[in-house]
Amino acid sequence: MHINETDSQAKHQQEWLNSCVDEEIIALNVKSLHGTLPYEYLLYSPKISRRNDGRLRDRDLKKYQHIELGGWWCNGVDPLNNYVLMMWGCFKPDHPRRDRQKIHKFIKYEHPYREETRAFFLLVPNRIWVKVSNRSGIPITEEDLQHPGGFWHWVWRHNIPVTIVEGVKKAGALLTAGYAAIAIPGVNAGYRTPTDEYGTASGKPSLIPDLKHFATQGRQVNICFDQDNKPETVQRVRTAISRMGRLLVNEGCSLRVIDLPLGPEKGVDDFIVAKGQPAFDALYNTAVALELWEIKLFTLLTYPPAIALNQRFLGQLLVPEGEKLIILKAPKGTGKTEWLATEVAKAHDLGRRVLIITHRIQLGEALCDRFGVNYVTEVRTNETGALLGYGVCVDSLHHESQARFNPNDWTNDIVIIDECDQVFWHLLNSGTEVQKRRVSVLKNLKQLVQNVLGSSQGKIYLSSADVSDTDVKYVLSLAGEYRVNPFVIVNNYRHIAGNCYNYSGTNPKNLIAALDKAIAKGGHHLLCCSAQKAKSKWGTQALEERFRRKYPHLRILRIDSESVADPSHAAFGCIAHLNEILTQYDLVIASPSLETGVSIDIRGHFDGVWGIFQGVQPVNSVRQMLARVRETVDRHIWVREWGMSVVGNGSTTIGGLLRSQHVATQANIALLSAADNDDYSFVDQNFQPESLQTWGKRGSVINVEMRRYRESVLAGLVEDGYTIINADDADDDESGAVIESVKAASVELYAAECQAIANSDELSPSELKKLQDKRAKTKTERHQQRKAELSRRYEIEVTPDLVEKDDDGWYPQLRMHYYLTVGREFLTNRDTKRAASQLEAGENSIWKPDFNKGQLLPAVLLLENLNLLQFLTPDVQLRGRDEKMVEFKALAVVHRHVIKNYLNVSISEKLTSIA
Repeated sequence: MHINETDSQAKHQQEWLNSCVDEEIIALNVKSLHGTLPYEYLLYSPKISRRNDGRLRDRDLKKYQHIELGGWWCNGVDPLNNYVLMMWGCFKPDHPRRDRQKIHKFIKYEHPYREETRAFFLLVPNRIWVKVSNRSGIPITEEDLQHPGGFWHWVWRHNIPVTIVEGVKKAGALLTAGYAAIAIPGVNAGYRTPTDEYGTASGKPSLIPDLKHFATQGRQVNICFDQDNKPETVQRVRTAISRMGRLLVNEGCSLRVIDLPLGPEKGVDDFIVAKGQPAFDALYNTAVALELWEIKLFTLLTYPPAIALNQRFLGQLLVPEGEKLIILKAPKGTGKTEWLATEVAKAHDLGRRVLIITHRIQLGEALCDRFGVNYVTEVRTNETGALLGYGVCVDSLHHESQARFNPNDWTNDIVIIDECDQVFWHLLNSGTEVQKRRVSVLKNLKQLVQNVLGSSQGKIYLSSADVSDTDVKYVLSLAGEYRVNPFVIVNNYRHIAGNCYNYSGTNPKNLIAALDKAIAKGGHHLLCCSAQKAKSKWGTQALEERFRRKYPHLRILRIDSESVADPSHAAFGCIAHLNEILTQYDLVIASPSLETGVSIDIRGHFDGVWGIFQGVQPVNSVRQMLARVRETVDRHIWVREWGMSVVGNGSTTIGGLLRSQHVATQANIALLSAADNDDYSFVDQNFQPESLQTWGKRGSVINVEMRRYRESVLAGLVEDGYTIINADDADDDESGAVIESVKAASVELYAAECQAIANSDELSPSELKKLQDKRAKTKTERHQQRKAELSRRYEIEVTPDLVEKDDDGWYPQLRMHYYLTVGREFLTNRDTKRAASQLEAGENSIWKPDFNKGQLLPAVLLLENLNLLQFLTPDVQLRGRDEKMVEFKALAVVHRHVIKNYLNVSISEKLTSIA
């Protein structure tokens, strides 16, 4: 076949130009080859078997004969060999051969035979070098220009961010756009795993030397691989990104993942051609850290939708009668509750009852009001009773509750689990009332799911803006033998949510200063807080007091769990009538009581929504709270950089979380068995593994988000359609005045509360029990209850000082000290009773996270083994360099994994002895 060299070169150049690669980059790195010349580039390895005369064997000549018909070759420089041209590279034949393993496919790219794959470092013209320099903000010195390594030595020396792509043309496209890009020939080519003679992995994976050379401490590395819609390919790519990413992180790199959006553009070069460089710049700027990217799979809904919409409101949707499990995923404020109300009406028309399950009482009451169904507290007093069904908090799904719940009462009925993701997490991890009977509630929920899905006409609705595969798979796993296909409704509408001003700093003083200015101009504002206790400086009560002092004539309403349950407070019972009540106030200060299930639809009232988020709420809860006001008004937020709470031992992987619980449970049972010489083999340690698996998934997501709290919140708000704007800081005088005023208000308010509790009337045991069972309580009654509980807990006089100590977590500290010293002989009996109580409540089944939290013996034994008692001698001062402290640190480092598991304290060799 005659090959026109000029035509061939023009064709190859155009192919690269079509990928948005600079002409000069093409000229420096790409050459057209044909005839026998490609053999010199591809078959040079000494590992290739040859004939005695040195020629290639016939089988290899036959295998590679297609390369004689021409193609293009590309290599680059070798950073491991003084940046000379690398022998290794890739050849794209004009006429590729078939893949013998996948006969319907062709092998698009050839690499040197019998040689290990490497990475591409393309030659870069100075013009592009300057472009990368401008983007990174790192100047090019005369020394850099004179160095033989040129561009790539400059990238290595100055820790310039790099982006790893799959395929050399993509590297060319990103270099053209001003990004330092390294290409590897396939998603798995960035690392190697040693194997034995049978191909079985025989060691741990490691980075290829080329990437390891650039994996320097503190360098930002981005991974941008092709997108695909085939599930098996998606999983393979995800695994490769995780493995290579973890290896880079272990070297000290900051790893981010750039996800290309689903669409016809498979690679980053296609994306830039179709959407333009600014579109890629936006993707680059919103790339997420590896940890956040890895947990993203647990937050996605990948089940194919039966109904896919892209509209402001859901409107009328028809679900076929035979569907059993209906999943509704739609953005906040698009009419999920309204549509569910029509489904409830249809069910009632057909004579079916409806069970509404929520995780908050106020939410349940509000939904029941909109659905025309009684909440469980109204069943006995309302004439319709439970005829139409009722609403209930998930905590009450047991027989001893006010609902007297029995799952066998529900078969051909409708179950609605609104904000299902939050309901399930509350069920699996909350420390509220549900913790006392979690095993019973879990058993009943499983039976309920099976009864409803197993009946001929029963249906279950899961609804949330954040419903994911995790929630759907959980319900399907609870269904057991009843196999159903989810009927998925997805509304992909993404409204422009408006501006969100992000305030910096270690506390929200700049945000409060800005709110002061906004209030001074007039208007109405909603302030969302993550705390409410009087002790919390930035909680609802302290801030209410501060604003009342500063603005005596301002109409202020505080909405939190105490005020909405206080018959003497203006917020009492307001959740069901918010739209009528809120217009009467200038400033509304709300706790997470306003987090979900309410829709503030009033228009033209609120001028701004403000939020102080201190790292105690899950990220999705923050997003939910900010979305309660449906109108597009400016949002203003301060978010703590790191979260304050973790799940389990804080592990960011499912395996790590579950493994820690399994190990702790086995150790606890073994210790109990040895201590009281009793047989615990009857204990069901494998209770509902599907629920524990879901706990692990959710927990790992929350732990990752807590480690990157501010970053996660901001990323979530971008997904919700907000434009994030960094707000200006207040001047020092303004912010200082804010700190002083907030501190003064909170200190005086808290001191008054501690005194009021200490001065409260004494209660008899029966009076205390009655008050504990009472839902609506005045402030006086809450103080009386708290005093009585403290009196019984400490058995000493309740003083303001004792109240403050208890708020600071004094009781668990005292308890640990007691069992570590004078009460050591009673510890086994204490743990045995605790275990017996849980086993009785769970009918010999245990929920591992609760069971492990209830046992103190392992923690006490651990502290004894660490010889902690030597440091409890009064009036003895120790320094970090003292021999005792050095020995203690060494022992703690050795046992750091056990310490993390049982005490949830992270130990690092970098810490000093007194950290």
